[in-house]
Amino acid sequence: MRPILRIFGATPGGGPLARFGRSGVRGKAKNPLTGDKGAAQRPRHPSSGSGAPASRSVVRCSSNGGVGGGGVQPPRFRPRQPSSKSVTTRGGKLGLTMNALMPGVPLMAQSLGGAFVIDMGIQLVGWAFAATYKTEKFYDLCGSLAFSATAALTFASSAMLPRQVLATSMVVSWTVRLGLFLLTRVMRDGGDSRFDEVKTQPGKFLVYWTLQGVWVWVTALPVFLINGIGRQSPLFWGDYLSLALWVAGFICETTADYQKYKFKQDPANKGRFINTGLWSLSRHPNYFGEILMWWAVAGVAVSMNASPLVSVAALASPLFVTFLLTQVSGVPILEKTADERWGNEAVYQSYKRNTPCLIPKLPGMARVD
Repeated sequence: MRPILRIFGATPGGGPLARFGRSGVRGKAKNPLTGDKGAAQRPRHPSSGSGAPASRSVVRCSSNGGVGGGGVQPPRFRPRQPSSKSVTTRGGKLGLTMNALMPGVPLMAQSLGGAFVIDMGIQLVGWAFAATYKTEKFYDLCGSLAFSATAALTFASSAMLPRQVLATSMVVSWTVRLGLFLLTRVMRDGGDSRFDEVKTQPGKFLVYWTLQGVWVWVTALPVFLINGIGRQSPLFWGDYLSLALWVAGFICETTADYQKYKFKQDPANKGRFINTGLWSLSRHPNYFGEILMWWAVAGVAVSMNASPLVSVAALASPLFVTFLLTQVSGVPILEKTADERWGNEAVYQSYKRNTPCLIPKLPGMARVD
């Protein structure tokens, strides 16, 4: 028993345990060696055996397990330091981050490069199916999927700051709404005449899919830039103004698409052009709404005030969308088609003469362009 008692400081002359009773309160206690009850024993000095008070200093245990100085040092715990490896986002816990695709690369490079790889990967898979089955029904769906996937995955790799939540929500909301609308339209119409000649030629068909991938990446560039910066200033009036413009653009595009869809559903309107609702204020209100939304998303990136280079890069998106829709694939094609179908009609000539091409006029006002 003596070695065991020595470990706990219960030496023949008394020790730390002798100062406390079972309740752990200083007072009368039972001597573990004699069994006598009486006044609490004052611990003896470990070297002289006298009743001198023992030192308050804690004595370390010897390396061989013995006790030095008649006392036991309580275990010392070193506080655990936080590790950067343990700090992960919610997406990181599921492995849904760009770091899994491009490990060891700076966050901005992961956001831009990872988004490009995922975007083009979706286009290649979509093209493979479309070329095999000679159909274009997957085209718009894959474009929407690329927008959503790249925005969501770059967000999962980010610090999930308020501005990143805002920009990602803008892009995902827009692309889900537009994707469902385009998919419904192509299923209703049975196809898209733009691809009638190329969907049977895999090489040329691939060019269309590649261009769609470039369109997705450049258009969504502001959100990739925002999600690629880990430290940002708080939201301020520039962000809220951009959000208000985005909501206005979203309502404009959604309403215009719905009005045109309902117009075409009416058999009485077969072969006619729409000139009611928002279409009485602009010949292409849906494109105006889309352009306004991407200027708003870029405005959020500029409000971040990260660097002049980031701000200029973010503006590439709305400039690209504006040029594409007004000079290349949107307005010019539809205007040419409309002129060929209704150009000789006086009603259409009056409509074209009095209705702005893009920026809506206020009700009752003449055209502003």
